[in-house]
Amino acid sequence: MPGLSVTAQIVTTDPPGSAFERFETGQLLELECEQLTVGAAVAISLPVGNGARADVAGMPITLLGYVAGVKRGRSVVIVHHQPWRGRLTIRFFPDGTGTRIVLESSLDQDGISWLANKRGFAPPEPPRSDRHRIGLLVSKSGSAAVFAQATETLAALAVEEINADSGVGGVLVDLVIGDDASDSAAGAATALRLVKSGCRAIFACVTSSTFNAAASALQNTGVLLVHTVLNEGGRSRPGILRLGERPLDQTRACIPAMMSETGSRTWFLVGQQYSWSFGAHWAARRVIAESTGSVAGEVYVPLGTTDFSRIIESIVDSGAELILSTLVGHDEVFFERQCAQHGLRATTRTFALVLDEATQQLIGNSDADGVWAAFGYFQSAAGEHDLEKRYSASSNELLPPLSSLSETTYEAIVAYARAVERTSAGDPETVLRQLVTTSKSSTDTGVPLHRPILIAESRHGRLYPRSL
Repeated sequence: MPGLSVTAQIVTTDPPGSAFERFETGQLLELECEQLTVGAAVAISLPVGNGARADVAGMPITLLGYVAGVKRGRSVVIVHHQPWRGRLTIRFFPDGTGTRIVLESSLDQDGISWLANKRGFAPPEPPRSDRHRIGLLVSKSGSAAVFAQATETLAALAVEEINADSGVGGVLVDLVIGDDASDSAAGAATALRLVKSGCRAIFACVTSSTFNAAASALQNTGVLLVHTVLNEGGRSRPGILRLGERPLDQTRACIPAMMSETGSRTWFLVGQQYSWSFGAHWAARRVIAESTGSVAGEVYVPLGTTDFSRIIESIVDSGAELILSTLVGHDEVFFERQCAQHGLRATTRTFALVLDEATQQLIGNSDADGVWAAFGYFQSAAGEHDLEKRYSASSNELLPPLSSLSETTYEAIVAYARAVERTSAGDPETVLRQLVTTSKSSTDTGVPLHRPILIAESRHGRLYPRSL
């Protein structure tokens, strides 16, 4: 049940009908929604304070969720699951010749804790000797929050199921959530806070930039750090385990297939300015060369980029017929929308390495059509999977789709509990060795280090596996 309700007001000189239209088209509160109808994926930005702070604490709050109700010209209800679960009601009232827009948001304890942490007021949780505490480092806010939408729910489900089976060695597991805000410095600080809270292992569904910063911060702490999502790999270090897909596997599965189907050979590479895209583009260049293709251009942008117009001009000018995107989260949303709006879908084909189901939903049905993705898991390929049934039953509200990124996090936490059960030693290296052993096996007792890659294409709002 919500513990608190927060209300804010915005006054505009537009009459209610015009104010609603401005809201619907994204001119108010930066609403992102392909069509303002019930069930549509949505992102909406709420300002924080007076905008004087330029750090993470002063960044606007972006709520991610679904439209739950619309009364045109009067109100919109949004059920959101990031950064916390709740409801946002937006009402439009006549105010003289203008409009008074009233926003009412529900806050449960998780929401209150998240806001306190965002403002720098949340101390570490006191450790508990009667619990086996683990941490989840996840992007609940910022650009990467788009791909992490289902992760917290699945992590909580994994812990619930572990505890229903007597926990770890008879000790119940406690899950502590930390938000990196899609910022590496904030992520490193949050990882240390999880350690101070008594977490014995931290599962990171974050960018490689945050993961690398957290790995440096956690050296010599004796805490196991597991990167649960796709990544470019890296140097082996004590207490570090990298799961998820590798870009060389993704590109080898998809690039030759796309070149063969289209008959095109010239690529343009678009990525982020950090290690993930650098490593992924190295892999892509290698596979493109193996397939006798060529690279006509390459560009890197900072995480949080929203305007890709100049890059799209460069793609057009280069004559490239194929695009490789290693953009992450909201950056990928903006890029694919703008590519579609500039007509690139008619002249190019795109392979996006981080196009998961939640990102695809926010891009929108028509703007994402024809884009290829490559992961070890797609919800549409899983059939009547028992995990999906349990996930759907975990809430009465609309939930974001599962993806390889969230599903691998669930599997990693379950595999960790089994690994701890199998070894009498509690040190992270012994547990890590057990995790790696089970991960390489063909049984269902571990999470695979390298799963077979599936190719999917976005069509009519879903990622459909392709038969090649």
